[in-house]
Amino acid sequence: MVNLLQKISFILNDRLVSTSVPAGMLVLDFLRKEERLTGTKEGCKEGDCGACSVIFGELNEDGTVGYTPMTACLMPMGELEGKHVVTIEGLNMEKLSPVQNAMVDCGGSQCGYCTPGFVVSMTAGLMEPRVPLDKEGVLYAISGNLCRCTGYRSIIEAGVQAVDSLASRLNGPDRIKELCEAEALPSYFMTIPERLAELKPAVSDGSKIDTDPIYLGGGTDLYVQRGDEIPELPVDLLKKGEAPAPVYTEDGMLVLDARMSFEDFAMDRLVQESIPQVKDYNLLIASWPVRTRATLAGNICNASPIADMTCLLLALETELTISNAGRLRTLPLKDFFLGYKRLNKKPEEQVVRISFPVCKPQESVNWEKVSKRTWLDIATVNSAARIEVGEGVFLSAGFALGGVAATPLYLTEASSYLSGKTFEPSTVLEMIDVALEEFQPISDVRGSADYKRLLARQLLIAHFEKLFKDELKMEEIYAAL
Repeated sequence: MVNLLQKISFILNDRLVSTSVPAGMLVLDFLRKEERLTGTKEGCKEGDCGACSVIFGELNEDGTVGYTPMTACLMPMGELEGKHVVTIEGLNMEKLSPVQNAMVDCGGSQCGYCTPGFVVSMTAGLMEPRVPLDKEGVLYAISGNLCRCTGYRSIIEAGVQAVDSLASRLNGPDRIKELCEAEALPSYFMTIPERLAELKPAVSDGSKIDTDPIYLGGGTDLYVQRGDEIPELPVDLLKKGEAPAPVYTEDGMLVLDARMSFEDFAMDRLVQESIPQVKDYNLLIASWPVRTRATLAGNICNASPIADMTCLLLALETELTISNAGRLRTLPLKDFFLGYKRLNKKPEEQVVRISFPVCKPQESVNWEKVSKRTWLDIATVNSAARIEVGEGVFLSAGFALGGVAATPLYLTEASSYLSGKTFEPSTVLEMIDVALEEFQPISDVRGSADYKRLLARQLLIAHFEKLFKDELKMEEIYAAL
């Protein structure tokens, strides 16, 4: 029998833990079953409800520790090597913290099942300098948490109260120190950077696994599909070890590490320069904890017809760099999908880099999505566009649709049709006609084929409405529909 146990050393709350467990074992199961830290609740076990939220800390190059919220139901134990994990128990002090106290004052807890997750997520929001200290910041922090009892008003009020009580004290570069001084975090947090720096990696027993492993990135889909199997199988953890490389430009291309998370993608300066609204798009795709787990390559290789990030990358004329034992090949993303869940890739190959052209000043990018819920929901139909305009002419374009075919769909004919055409409403209407002839919509549980064709048309028009409302006579387009 193959030995799947892996030696792991990490800090759990204020305590060093050294253990041997399967690398693919869920952090949630370890916390509850091995450590008996039952404040971390098991809810959906799919990353949707936030009941199992923990705070995950990694040592930065400058010696500080960066903290992000994680859903423990999507995180493998093998990734904890040399890290700091904080559960609700690790936030407790002699007195209630400002977040805990606000939940009491505002009546933010009813049955109480979701309460630990909300407290953990609100605290994580206070620890992250990029999260604003206002109501919008509270909503950002708790975006991955569901309450089964109440209407959220009291919970949001609690978050705002906690922020208001602390905002004046959180002005410096060291947010963790300020929170400890304000008694919003236990004082042991101040010792974590030094302790992580001194933490020696656990020594492997040297055993090798002969069978092919499962490649596991963020796990946001694999753990949902095969959560019961993965702890019993060998895994290759793509997010373990060396962090994803920074984004860089080369020969006019923006080059990204395929392991890059959705959150890091949206927060990157170079990405934002090419896609100015990327942060807004990201908020519609997933919650903060899921965005910290989900990877670009995972979204692509999952091959869902409605994959949101894949749709955007298709419109950007993205290329993939694929590795097979160090041998590299490149492939346009639009040629990567061969059929439903079938890829132009061997099982042993990995997507290692993702590249797309740096957007020119005259280029604009837009992404649209229709779903049953506005936020965090799976798309019924989504669409993305890259449109280049100059001197009254459409110079080039790229359009993508999701949810209308068995694969994410690049509209080759519609994209090429605009090139060189006059920048006017009639050209847009002609392009829409070309696009609608380029695919045969599918019916599924999210909508009929006719409904999806209508959505596809409306989303394609929405790109021009969003990007060129003041330049194009949109009323002429609407009148012709």
